[in-house]
Amino acid sequence: MLGAAMMLCLSTPVRAQEEPPVAKGNRTRGLVGGWGHSWRPIFGQTTSEITFGAFHPRMGWFITDRLELYGEATLFVYDRPHTAVAAGLGGLSGRYYLKTNGGWLPYVHAGSGLLWTLLDVPEIDRIFNFQLFMGVGWRQNRAAGPCLVFEFRNHHISNAGTAGENRGINAATFLTGVEWVLRP
Repeated sequence: MLGAAMMLCLSTPVRAQEEPPVAKGNRTRGLVGGWGHSWRPIFGQTTSEITFGAFHPRMGWFITDRLELYGEATLFVYDRPHTAVAAGLGGLSGRYYLKTNGGWLPYVHAGSGLLWTLLDVPEIDRIFNFQLFMGVGWRQNRAAGPCLVFEFRNHHISNAGTAGENRGINAATFLTGVEWVLRP
């Protein structure tokens, strides 16, 4: 069903005069999903090989023409190093749009929240953790209907120094999905 929705979005012609700008007061609703793999950025200590599927239902509110505050739920289904799940809330998140009109709207985003995980790896020594994420994305801009969304993010999980060694996990995550922009 998601594939059919994406094909519909890609096959529908979008002309510049039909593309309303995003603006203060607009709201968004959507669902994105994708795949993540652990990695070791310059500031990280991740050594375990971890892969997972990610799912994020979300809703947002434009507080200015370029700034959207949003919240998203987090569900990870790990398949490596073993089967496990993680669930939480990225309740404090924001996107800054680099442009407000056109066929595709690029943005940068960041967020934080809480996460409960059953993943048993040396980098995490608690069930209750915090999550931080940041990255870039592109949203299709349409007058009505679903808009495609593509994102890349670094997703960090750690206990924020509340217990143990606190090495944390960093994962490069690729997400795609659909969102609706609800204009007043």
